[in-house]
Amino acid sequence: MSYLARITTNCKEQLLSEHLQSVAERSASAVPQQFQAVARYAGLWHDLGKYQQKWQEYLKNNGKRVVHSPQGAVLALQMGTKEPPAMAYIIGGHHSGLSKRSKIRGDEYKRLAVGLEECLEIAKQEIAVFIPEQLPDINLPKLRREFAIRMLFSVLVDSDRLDAKNFESSINQEDFTYTFTFNNYLKLSNPQNTISEARKTFAEYCKKSSELPKGIFRLTGPCGIGKTISSANFAYLHSQKHQMSGIVYVGPLKSIIEQTAEVYRQLFGEKSVLEHHSGYEPKLAEVKEYKLNTERWDKPVIVTSGVQFYESLFADHPSKCRKLQGLINKVILLDESQSIPTHLIRPILNILNTLVTDWGCTIVLMSATQPAFDNLDDHDLVKVVDIIPEDETTRLFKQLNRVKYEYIPEIWEWENLVSNIQDSGLNQGLIIVNTTKLAREGYEILSRQFPEMCFHLSSRMCPVHRSQILRTVRQLLKDEKPCFLVSTQVIEAGIDVDFPMVYRQVAPLDSIIQAAGRCNREGKQGQGNVIIFNMSSPNPPGYIQPINLTKKILAKYDLNGDILPIIKIYFGTLFHQNHDGGVDIQKLRENYDFPEVAKSVKVIDDEHQISVVVKWGNSEKLIAEMQNQEYITESDWRKLQQFTVNIPEKFTNYTKIGEIDVWIGDYDENIGIVVSG
Repeated sequence: MSYLARITTNCKEQLLSEHLQSVAERSASAVPQQFQAVARYAGLWHDLGKYQQKWQEYLKNNGKRVVHSPQGAVLALQMGTKEPPAMAYIIGGHHSGLSKRSKIRGDEYKRLAVGLEECLEIAKQEIAVFIPEQLPDINLPKLRREFAIRMLFSVLVDSDRLDAKNFESSINQEDFTYTFTFNNYLKLSNPQNTISEARKTFAEYCKKSSELPKGIFRLTGPCGIGKTISSANFAYLHSQKHQMSGIVYVGPLKSIIEQTAEVYRQLFGEKSVLEHHSGYEPKLAEVKEYKLNTERWDKPVIVTSGVQFYESLFADHPSKCRKLQGLINKVILLDESQSIPTHLIRPILNILNTLVTDWGCTIVLMSATQPAFDNLDDHDLVKVVDIIPEDETTRLFKQLNRVKYEYIPEIWEWENLVSNIQDSGLNQGLIIVNTTKLAREGYEILSRQFPEMCFHLSSRMCPVHRSQILRTVRQLLKDEKPCFLVSTQVIEAGIDVDFPMVYRQVAPLDSIIQAAGRCNREGKQGQGNVIIFNMSSPNPPGYIQPINLTKKILAKYDLNGDILPIIKIYFGTLFHQNHDGGVDIQKLRENYDFPEVAKSVKVIDDEHQISVVVKWGNSEKLIAEMQNQEYITESDWRKLQQFTVNIPEKFTNYTKIGEIDVWIGDYDENIGIVVSG
């Protein structure tokens, strides 16, 4: 009798023994040597239950579904010790998800392994060395072992699904190769002034440091120093030096991710870059190309969000975990590293460390305002290497110091701000506030005071609309014409604008420093001015604690001196105030409670919303073209994404056209989506 793994729609049959051995070898070849034996036998045993006569009948007659995952897991339990072996978790969850230890050890789970002895006898006849002399397991400290189980689970899920896909289709996914070369299309200018000299120095340090061994690096530089391209060059050269498989860029905000993805496409080639975040992820199961790429993270350059990255590190579901295998042997660039969620800081640092020690990765923590991880009394990072030496970083900050800070402790109303602008005698200024409601309010007030000179920027506008506003603003700044921009924090990081004066509502200290990077950016004037002001309006919940700390810092320290020690004091204090930092999650991980870990790790930001397409520009034409397509390609979604806005779930003014969520409420030419609140 032939025992089968699957029968395709065109009646092509895959032998079960061939599938098991293929998945075993594919899994083993994907992981470092210390995990290869576990990966191989997890692949060999994962579908052991398919040797049941009942399962074979189900396959051939399309009958009632028969459970087939527990058999291999229970075989591992029988051969293991009191502590459930890694393979029991990996095999047992490859369809439904990783289980907690108490379920794996329970009698009820063992009872699910129907026909185990029958299956085992057949498998031993069909596959040589089906049973090892000793069960391979993972001999690591608990937290590293917990992550290794999750990573090997990812590898098994990926190998299993990929083998099935390759058999069912005539195209082997692994036949596709992607160009991975670095095209430095933005050549650094010859040193002509202080800023260009500093940028060249920064770039040279990045290039030189790429020769160093793998590890955890810190890349610190003032705003405007050119981190995006210099860090990409470091990552590319470092990956070539150590024969690594590519780069993963992790950004904190949708606007930064979108901009970086565009730069990376020009640097590395269109087909080499995968952009993956909620505002860019198709919801259609039929979006075959994009869905497979985002599930696997198999392109050489991945540009993703903190939400996708951090939550995937702790996931338990097969589809969410599958992408983890795409991190093995990669350079991981964590942009704006101070945005790592403080309530998850300990588990995240622990896994970053594990990615380096066990999985061949290099981590780069990038920021102008580096978090003081060293101040955590139990941080998990191995020795961190500074790409730019500390004394050189201090010199670069002083060299690029282009602004004077002024803190106004009193509460301002909008008329106070207008009066200050008028007193300054300047006709250009950037005003940054903490909420979209305030930005809209400020725009309405300032546009009455400065008609035809005022603009608005916020996340309530779609990307192509924001880009149009920024083009107009940049041209006015270049022509030295009147221009005032009222914005939320979407302007702060990675947006290249150059105002002579910036007004920043009190915010977390790192946001204030990022805002200052939009002031006198190119050093065209002697010194720009950054006014830090208070308003009585409520702040977002996540801002309350860091704003209170920032006010104390501003009252005690002068930002016009050496700013790096002040940044360290701020982050050190902030981490200690948030003393938990994920301790409970670490305990869950030590107890191998995978479902509860996944449930507990939630990154709070604007990605937990609904992404809608707004009717602006030529979006209606695109929607009409795509609504009746059989499936939407990655290229289609890239076009649509330029017209998307993330909205809270409580908003109801949207509808489905085909499978596309479309905003049907008001969309204003100046401020984007119009809602109350």
